[in-house]
Amino acid sequence: MKQVIIIGGGASGVAAAIRLADLNRNINILILEKNERILKKLLTTGGGKCNITNTAVTPAVYDSRFAHPVTAKYDFETVRAFLALLSLPIKADNKGRCYPLSESAKNAVNLLLSALEQRNITVKTGVTVKNIQKKGDTFTVQADSTYTADAVITAVGSAASVKGYNGLDLLHNTGFKMNRPAPALCPIPSDEAFLKELKGVRVKGSITLRDKTESGEIQFNESNVSGICAFNLAKYVKNGDTLTLNFNTSLSADELYHGIQTAAEKVNENTKLLDFLLVRKLALVILKRAGIKPSGNPKELNETQIQNIANQIIRFTVRVHQPTDYRTAQTVCGGLNEKQVSPQTLESLRHKGLYFCGEILDADAPCGGFNLHWAWASGLCAADNANLFLTEKTID
Repeated sequence: MKQVIIIGGGASGVAAAIRLADLNRNINILILEKNERILKKLLTTGGGKCNITNTAVTPAVYDSRFAHPVTAKYDFETVRAFLALLSLPIKADNKGRCYPLSESAKNAVNLLLSALEQRNITVKTGVTVKNIQKKGDTFTVQADSTYTADAVITAVGSAASVKGYNGLDLLHNTGFKMNRPAPALCPIPSDEAFLKELKGVRVKGSITLRDKTESGEIQFNESNVSGICAFNLAKYVKNGDTLTLNFNTSLSADELYHGIQTAAEKVNENTKLLDFLLVRKLALVILKRAGIKPSGNPKELNETQIQNIANQIIRFTVRVHQPTDYRTAQTVCGGLNEKQVSPQTLESLRHKGLYFCGEILDADAPCGGFNLHWAWASGLCAADNANLFLTEKTID
C-alpha cells in the first residue's frame, strides 16, 4: 500500500485526508500535528458558530491570483457537497455566510473527527516536523521519529492565532522561500489617547484607508480599532497611516445636520446632543474633537459648531500603525506562491509528490467564511492531485 503523510491537522489537512481516503482505499494516511489536538483553530471560527464557507465565493474574492484556479474548480457547491458527505449540512445567513445547521463549531469538529475514525486515518499529535527530504521516489519526514512516504501534503497553517508556530522553520529547512507573510484580519493598532475612553464601544459605520472602504461593525479597544471593517483593511495598513471613520450609516448630510440642530433645541446639555444617533461614550469624544464643551448649553451652538460636529461624525480620523502581532490575527497574507507551487495542482515545482494546502499558501480573503473555504478547497485539490500522482506511479 502507498503511504501519505499529511503535516498539519487543521481544516485543510483534515479535508485532504478524508478526500484521499475516499478516493483510494489502497493508501495509508498519517496526520502529524504539532498541537495536543487537531482542528483546534476551527473551534474559534465564526465566534464559535463555525463560519464554514460563503455562498458568494468566487476567485475574485481572493487577493491573490494564485488562488484563482483552485477556487474556480472547488467552488461553493463543491465544498457544500463535500461537507454534506460528512453529515455536515450548512445554512446561509442574509450575507451568504454559511454555518453548520447546529451553529456549533464543536459539533462540526466532532463530525470531522468521526469521519477520520470511520476511514481509519491515523492521527499523531504533539509531533513537530523538522524537515522533509526526498531521495528517489521516497520522502523522509523527520520529527519525533523518522517517517517515510510516497507523497506528502503539507498543511502547516500560519502563525495567525497560533502560539509557537514553526511552519516557516520547516519550509526554510526544506529549501522553500515565500512571499513575506504579515498579519491579516486583525485589529489595527493605534496610540491615540482617546481610545481608552472608547474601550468596548461597538458601532455600525465605515472605515476608509486611502482608496479602500469597508462597511460593517467597528469596535474600539484601548490600543486598537477592531471589528469587521478594521479586520478587512488591516493588511493594507502602513506605519503613519490614518483611518477615516464614518459613523453616519442612515442619514444624508442634510438630515444629519438638521438632526443635530433639532436635538440642540430639545435637550438641555451637550452630552445629550447626539443621543439620537450614537452611544454616549462615542458622542463625548466627537464633541471634544469638534471643540464643543460637553457640559455646555446646546441652545448656544451656532451653525459652524453644529457643522463641525457633523463633520466629526462622518470624517473621524484615527492615526494607526502596521499590525505586527500574529496572535490577534485570524489569518495571514503572503506565503508560498506560483514560483514555488503549481496554482493548478498545488504540487511543489521542486519535488513531485509534495503538495501544499491551507494558510501556508499565498491566498487570503476578507472575513465571512472565505478563508475557511480556501482551507477546504485547497485540501481537496491537494488530495485529488496527490491521488493522481500515486495512481500514475502505481501504473508505471
